[in-house]
Amino acid sequence: MEREALVILLGAEAGDVYVACRDALRAGYDFKIFGGTVPVGDLVTTYHRRERHTRTRGIRTLGFVQAVNRLASAEGLGELLLGQVGGAGTAWVYQLFLTPDGSRVVACLAVHQAREDSSCP
Repeated sequence: MEREALVILLGAEAGDVYVACRDALRAGYDFKIFGGTVPVGDLVTTYHRRERHTRTRGIRTLGFVQAVNRLASAEGLGELLLGQVGGAGTAWVYQLFLTPDGSRVVACLAVHQAREDSSCP
């Protein structure tokens, strides 16, 4: 998938996380769409647990609860593609969930990449 095509797909969705992800792409953040699809039910279970984990640990997120809700509503799709924007050296990493044909963003969430204080053991 081309960068501009993903920017356009994100522009079709409303919400702060979609705007932030689109801005990150425009700013040159690395991105990838992973090969293969993942069953939606597995994603709902996994990301529900991850949302609880980030909340419990006080990790900053954007759009996480809404993404899990959108995933739960998308179970009729069967499977989704996964994508990521950002990575090592970026403040935020965006997780994307796309329809199996890559024609629409089903959900997006962001997790802040807070670094541990290196002075702590």
